Formats: sequence, structure tokens, C-alpha cells
Amino acid sequence: MSLNQKALNSYVYTLAFSSLSFGLIFGLYLFVYSGFMPIALVTIAIIAFYALITYLVFAVPLQVLLRRRVRKFNLLNLIIYTVIAFVAALSFFVVTNPTSALAVLKSLNYYIMSIVAAFIYWFWDSIFLRNKNKFKS
Repeated sequence: MSLNQKALNSYVYTLAFSSLSFGLIFGLYLFVYSGFMPIALVTIAIIAFYALITYLVFAVPLQVLLRRRVRKFNLLNLIIYTVIAFVAALSFFVVTNPTSALAVLKSLNYYIMSIVAAFIYWFWDSIFLRNKNKFKS
């Protein structure tokens, strides 16, 4: 399976914009939550970096598979991205703190973070999805 340059650019743009959007949303949330401490703005870059890695490992391979049935703003794709986001976030929490992995499932932040991550990636994937014929391999 070979990727043409336009398809590759679409994957890269989706990955970059999704990571930056996720970092910006949650970084600004932490900035407000911390009482507008300027140092909290550094978290935007940190969160964007972790989002980049997570999206690269979980979302990009899924995106390549989902591009076989190309449709903008496909709700089934959003559901699939959401399920994978739950798995990705849980695995991230398990890797960082294995003793409290099950407690994460009781946390509202886990669900919000997963749904927002899936929505962001789905949104940017649909934006950079131009034409059915351009991405066929």
C-alpha cells in the first residue's frame, strides 16, 4: 500500500492540528483551573506532546484503516475513534500509574478527556479529508 503525497500531508496535518488543539484545550483548562498562574501555560506544550505520541500510536493507524471508506464527518468513525480513545487513555493511565488504573474508570476526567480527544481527531480528520479519489491507495 503506497501513500501519495496528498494523503500523507493529510495524515500529518490531522496529527499536528489534533495534537495542538488537544494541548490548547486542556492547557487552557489547567491555566484557568490553577487560578491563572502563568506557569500553567507551559502545560499546553507538554499536553500537546503527549497527545502527539498517543495520536501517532493509536489514531493514525486507525485513520489509515478508516480512510478506505471515505466520508466527511462520519458518525460511525467518531464512535470508533471514541472507543479507541478510551483504550488509549486507559493504557496511558495504566503505564503511568498501574496501581490506580481501575480508579481511573471512576474518574469523570477520563471520560471527558477520551471523548474530547476522539472528537478533536475526528473533526480534523474530516476537515483534511478532501476527495474520495485523492486518498485511494
